[in-house]
Amino acid sequence: MAGEINGTNIMIQKGATPVDIFGQMEATLTMNGTPIDISNKSAGDFVLMLDGSVTSQQIVIAGTLIYNVSADYEAIMAEAFVGTQDDYLITFTGGESYSGKFAPSGISVSIPHGDKVSSSFTLSSSGTVTRTPQT
Repeated sequence: MAGEINGTNIMIQKGATPVDIFGQMEATLTMNGTPIDISNKSAGDFVLMLDGSVTSQQIVIAGTLIYNVSADYEAIMAEAFVGTQDDYLITFTGGESYSGKFAPSGISVSIPHGDKVSSSFTLSSSGTVTRTPQT
C-alpha cells in the first residue's frame, strides 16, 4: 500500500496569520452534511437524492491538547468560554488543508494522578470552509 501519512505531521493552526497550536495530540476531522431527499411517487419505494448537493455542511474537529501555558492554548480556552470564533487552518502532509472560521467548545480537562494534564476540545466551523486538495 502506498500514500499513507504520519499523523504527527498534521497540524492545526490558529489565527489570520496561522501559528501552530502548542501541545497537540490526536485529532479527528469530521465532514458533516445531509443529502437532500427528492423522492417522489415516480421513484416507487426507492429514495432519490439531489446529486451534487448537501445541506447543513460543517467541518468538526475534535482533539486533545496537553495542558500548557502558551498564549494560543489560553486563547482557545478563552474563546470556548465565551463562544468567540477565529480563523483556523488544518494542514495534512500531502498538501490537503481546510481553512475557515471555527468556534471552540466542549473543553474537558483531564487531571490524572501522576500523569500529564490534557484538554479535549471541539472546533466547529461557522460559514464557508475552504478545502485545498492534495498536491
